[in-house]
Amino acid sequence: MDKQQLINMKKSVIFSLLLVFAAVICFAGCTGTTNNGGSATAAPTQAGGAQATPFAEPTTSSDLIPGPTQAPEKKYEVDFDVTKDDVYGNIDVTFRGGAGQNFVNTITVDAYLADGTHETKTFTAPFNVGDSVSFNGNKFDQDRVKVTVLYHGNIGTYVVCDRVIPEKLSQRARD
Repeated sequence: MDKQQLINMKKSVIFSLLLVFAAVICFAGCTGTTNNGGSATAAPTQAGGAQATPFAEPTTSSDLIPGPTQAPEKKYEVDFDVTKDDVYGNIDVTFRGGAGQNFVNTITVDAYLADGTHETKTFTAPFNVGDSVSFNGNKFDQDRVKVTVLYHGNIGTYVVCDRVIPEKLSQRARD
């Protein structure tokens, strides 16, 4: 190999590495930490104390994209389940308790549905394990659920869950 070929080879290797590095940086911005399990850290609900918004608000396609979530300190965490019925499309958010349940003031659950509607339900203390709230979701489409917890005092407000459900569409929905 002559000197010119060696220089050209080094340039192509460096260019290839820079291209791979740029691709990694690009794709790293597309990933994040989400809680995609069946159980997530969030705030509790209360039976009988729900207040739904009187009118459904229209949503945009960007409303179906989950945003970032935050976790309070361990001593303030509460747990809940978010499920969607495969047959009817109903969305259920169920309170599961947690170390921080006595510090929670209110929980707000927002459902952004694929048909363009938005519904909000707000609950206040006291919270009991097993309390739940339901939304009429879309049977064959993905909907978004966002849970926001407001704690007493200066603990703060946290968006503890923001995800699309179901995570994957069923075969019936894709047909």
